[in-house]
Amino acid sequence: MNKALVITLSALLPFTVNADSETINTADIIASAASASCIDYRLVGVCFWLRCTSHGCDVETSPKIAHHNPDIVVSAHNGIGSNPWTEANSIVGNVSQSAVGSLINQAASIDAGSNQTSKGNDLNTLKFKSSDAIGHPVSSISFSYSCPSQATAFNPYFVSGTDSIAWRLGIPETAYPDALIPGRREIGNYPANTWGSVYPRSGFISQSSDAKAAAVIAQRVGDIVTRSGQPHVYQSLSGTPSYNGRIWPPGALEENSAKHGKWQMLAPKKSNSCTVFGDNDTTSLAGWDGNGNNASTGNYAWTLWRPYQCCERKGQFFLYSVNFMSYP
Repeated sequence: MNKALVITLSALLPFTVNADSETINTADIIASAASASCIDYRLVGVCFWLRCTSHGCDVETSPKIAHHNPDIVVSAHNGIGSNPWTEANSIVGNVSQSAVGSLINQAASIDAGSNQTSKGNDLNTLKFKSSDAIGHPVSSISFSYSCPSQATAFNPYFVSGTDSIAWRLGIPETAYPDALIPGRREIGNYPANTWGSVYPRSGFISQSSDAKAAAVIAQRVGDIVTRSGQPHVYQSLSGTPSYNGRIWPPGALEENSAKHGKWQMLAPKKSNSCTVFGDNDTTSLAGWDGNGNNASTGNYAWTLWRPYQCCERKGQFFLYSVNFMSYP
């Protein structure tokens, strides 16, 4: 992302950069998009086009570029109105307080953010968090030699309050093999170091670390919205964006891999770099959550950056492309 463009956009917005690390605003999120390590802009190959005129046809070439786009902001937080992205609470509105959502909450006898100690000798804590996935403020902005995003700025792709049955009761995914078989779809290295399982993709997780619990929730939501036809109420990040050329969008998100996406923490700590969840911190005294990643409010937010490849149109017909390197 062009840093000058980001600075200009920040100046145009009627927000001030928020000094409180526990919350963020739109200006903070736009400024975070200047992270060079997350963008990871590369020239990866060349595209070949057939260009025909009244004088005949010839082959033209265009550079094939690759970079990550900040597609969505995913939060994991303790209930309605507690999204750490302050403007997101207005975007989401009161959809989580719908009559259906209220009835399901009562049936499940839980509230977002409730912590229930697991039975027996299990030292973990059963946590529940709400989550939203909203289009990143700069996801709809394009510039020369960049690939468009599948996301639309400020568009709510997932709001857990509208996905009450699946998010609060785990129906039907608690019966899926990925949810029942230990070690399937684990974030981390099972069984020595695991943050939690992707399935069932609900708001409940058994994890003593609140920060890791929130990270697993974010991974689950990213897993949902980057796929089509999932048993949830959501909008999918799919399809090919409008572009005057050829584009290769990313695939579905994978845990323990940056192949189709990586995460940048926005709250409670503003990070300038991206990572994947599941680090082995067993030898660290502070642990992953003790490195400033634990929120006293229990509210978290990350940007999901996803890799795109594209090349500008140089003729009427696309022939093929050649990559000089793999990406990402």
